[in-house]
Amino acid sequence: MSILSPGFAAILSALLVIYVGIVVEKYYVAWDSVYTNTLSFIIILGSIDLNEYVFLLLLVYTLLGYIAVKMRWKRIFPLFGCKTYGSLMLVLTLGSEGYIFGLYSVESVLISWIIVAIIVHFVGYEYVKYSRKKRRRK
Repeated sequence: MSILSPGFAAILSALLVIYVGIVVEKYYVAWDSVYTNTLSFIIILGSIDLNEYVFLLLLVYTLLGYIAVKMRWKRIFPLFGCKTYGSLMLVLTLGSEGYIFGLYSVESVLISWIIVAIIVHFVGYEYVKYSRKKRRRK
């Protein structure tokens, strides 16, 4: 007996990855982020039907995240953080459920991903500003 549908579980997984990116990963990307992203990748593979080119994009992106953290390419770490990766997961899961976005071409995924990632990063930026103000008041 499953409690959640695979699609809904994937949406919740994407939202959790974004939450980790905003609240936990405020200032840096670390191995924890790469592991969280990989877990989300596995959930996506079991939850939605992906175009083979979108799958390859996702696989290459996940592997580049491992390489970037392993090689300590700090300048590009934010590209592989939970906010950015979670945005991609959200686009893929909402697109697969037919809510918004299209995921039948790499171009539509990239455009949707950029839009959602900008919004998520803005929310993360505002959260950091809010938490700094809150810390100063204490």
